[in-house]
Amino acid sequence: MIFDTKKGKYTDEENQIIIEAMNQGLKEGKREREILKELSQQLKRGYAGIMSHVRKLRSEYPDRFNSYEDSVEGSRLNSWSEEEEDIVIATVNQFLEEGKPLSQAISELEGKLSRTQGAIYQRIYTLRRKHPDKFTHLPERRPRRRRKMQDWEAQHSPIPSLDEYSARNQIGFNHFTATAEQQLASAIDHLHTYNKSMFTPISFNNSESSGPMSNEEEMVVKAFMERYGRLNPESRDKLIQLMRTYGSTRVSIAIFTLADDKTFPSYILEFLERRLHNHKFL
Repeated sequence: MIFDTKKGKYTDEENQIIIEAMNQGLKEGKREREILKELSQQLKRGYAGIMSHVRKLRSEYPDRFNSYEDSVEGSRLNSWSEEEEDIVIATVNQFLEEGKPLSQAISELEGKLSRTQGAIYQRIYTLRRKHPDKFTHLPERRPRRRRKMQDWEAQHSPIPSLDEYSARNQIGFNHFTATAEQQLASAIDHLHTYNKSMFTPISFNNSESSGPMSNEEEMVVKAFMERYGRLNPESRDKLIQLMRTYGSTRVSIAIFTLADDKTFPSYILEFLERRLHNHKFL
């Protein structure tokens, strides 16, 4: 039966009803769970709320409650007697042999034993584990799932010992050395060929050197004039020819590193000597 439960503080009248019902019920030999269920329906309160309030009343007014420890067998709510366990086993076997689900057997036991369905199910589980021979039908064991390994665990390879590593790699060491030497020799040959192609001057016709300059060549010419002065047409053609022979990048690097050359000061002095000889400034 479903009904709306009341909420809020318990009245003095409700407290009196609870105390009298508990005393009378225990005196008649009723189980405490059964009394609490009757009070829950009578007062339209929740079962858990009634049970909690009874504990509170017992702590506050212990003199108003009769001694119930000796009046009822099973005053310990969590204790199970052998008779109850036999009833549980017999009922479960009967329902399962008839092809009925376990939930119907638990509902039947709930009324017989005045126990909650959760407590009954837990007791069935415990009895199956302790006395599996007393049950005619046992559930099949679930397959044990393998633990899912992380990606780094699955890809992790065992570390071999030093002896194993040495023995395994000693055979291929000589082959690896020979292969490395061949690769090194091939790389050296390729480097020599590349250097020859880079540093070998390329001859150009006068028509090629006198063609229109690219943007990079114009930038190099401008940088040269800013550093060393204005170029005459002959020197300009000479600079263009050098760029088209050795490349604009190499020429620009050489221009900016002329002062780093140890022979550069001697060239400057020779130029100064010719200038002083050809021109009289005084």
